[in-house]
Amino acid sequence: MEVKTVTTDNLHSTILDFIKSGKIIIGEYDDMKDCILKMIRAYYVFNMDRDRLRDAMEDITYMLCPNDDINKDRVSRGLEYEYSSDEEQDEEHDEEHDESDEEHMDPSDGVQAENAVSDIEDIGNISEMK
Repeated sequence: MEVKTVTTDNLHSTILDFIKSGKIIIGEYDDMKDCILKMIRAYYVFNMDRDRLRDAMEDITYMLCPNDDINKDRVSRGLEYEYSSDEEQDEEHDEEHDESDEEHMDPSDGVQAENAVSDIEDIGNISEMK
């Protein structure tokens, strides 16, 4: 039997063609997993990262069953922005830097702010000024 290589370029169309030609019913993600297992038994080789394959499986499951909230939620979660580890570290560093700035504040800064507030005159209720 001949090996059929599936790449990222033909991933969706190959899976959809296999589903159509095999008259496979996809109602939930487990059905898609079974489909992929059938494809592997039929000598299809997925030449890509498994995360990319799972994303395509989620997409196709949702395409074929768009009214299922579980499928919709699964795709929606995949579309949410995820921070890279570098971005998370930068964000943590910024928060630590802000906290250290607060620790090193000059106590007299607070006194100056209090004096500025006490210099403001309270004119009372402005509706009485009419």
